[in-house]
Amino acid sequence: MPKPYIRSMGRGNYSAEQLQSALDSVRSGRKIREVGRAFGVAESTIRLRLKTEITQPSPLGRKPVFTKQQEQELAHVLTLAKIFHGMTPTELRWLAFEYAEANSNKHNFDASSKMADK
Repeated sequence: MPKPYIRSMGRGNYSAEQLQSALDSVRSGRKIREVGRAFGVAESTIRLRLKTEITQPSPLGRKPVFTKQQEQELAHVLTLAKIFHGMTPTELRWLAFEYAEANSNKHNFDASSKMADK
C-alpha cells in the first residue's frame, strides 16, 4: 500500500488575516523577524508585501487551463460514462485538447499529439 503524501514545504500556510496582522505589526514598529515568527509568515513574504502593498496570499501551483464553467461542461463526460457511453482516457485527453483549442484557452498541451496531459 502506498505511503500517504505529507506536505513538506511550508509555503502558503498563512491566511489573509495573518498576513494583514503581520503587516500592521511591522508598520507599528515591531521587527520583521519577530513578527514573522509570531504570525507564522516568512520574513521574505512580509518584506515583499510591504514593498508591493499586496495583502492577499498568492495561489500556489500552475494556473488552470479551464474555468469552473468549462470544467463542469467537460465533467458531463463522467455522466456519460456512468450510463455506459464512456470514453477511454486517450479519447478524453484528445477531447480536452480540442475543447481548449475551440475556446482559445492558453494551454501547455502537446500540439504534435493533439492531446492534453494526463
